[in-house]
Amino acid sequence: MTDEQQDFSPIEETREDLLREAEHLLQDAGRGKTLEEAGPPRSILVFSLGTEWYAVDLAHVKKVLLATPFARVPGAPPEVMGLMNSQGEVLCVLDLRKILGVHAGAKDGSTEKRFVVVMHHGGKDAGILVDGVDDAWEIPASEVLPPLESLEPSRARFFEGTVSRAGRFVGLLSATMCLNP
Repeated sequence: MTDEQQDFSPIEETREDLLREAEHLLQDAGRGKTLEEAGPPRSILVFSLGTEWYAVDLAHVKKVLLATPFARVPGAPPEVMGLMNSQGEVLCVLDLRKILGVHAGAKDGSTEKRFVVVMHHGGKDAGILVDGVDDAWEIPASEVLPPLESLEPSRARFFEGTVSRAGRFVGLLSATMCLNP
């Protein structure tokens, strides 16, 4: 086995464990639920942070903007990227990577070719910085599975559940927790 194969085998093993766990959750979730028990369909916005996929409920999304440079706020918590002008309004932009504990990528700290998802929740607006915006999905409520049990407890509190589509697992984020870390 080469050094390169050794470096990736624990990651691949963990990935396979997560995929198996999610597959079991999908199978269990589909058993014995009627549409009334599952609830109305949900619309979600799917976006990326590095190679990971996340989503938020569209009910909380006000708009998506191209990121522009932020005005740093001295003494602000580390998850606050800064302030941004959004059509004449001052918008606080949060670093979702720091909130979720996602490892920094090549785009860390840069706004180039990144987006700000502006959310409204609890009477306030704030933006979260993301790497890319994929699409809006409408999914049956029954497809929203519990968060993966393998998530660290410090990260699990930010998730409402997990969604799987076309072989992609997407973490459904809680707007409340993301805007109030």
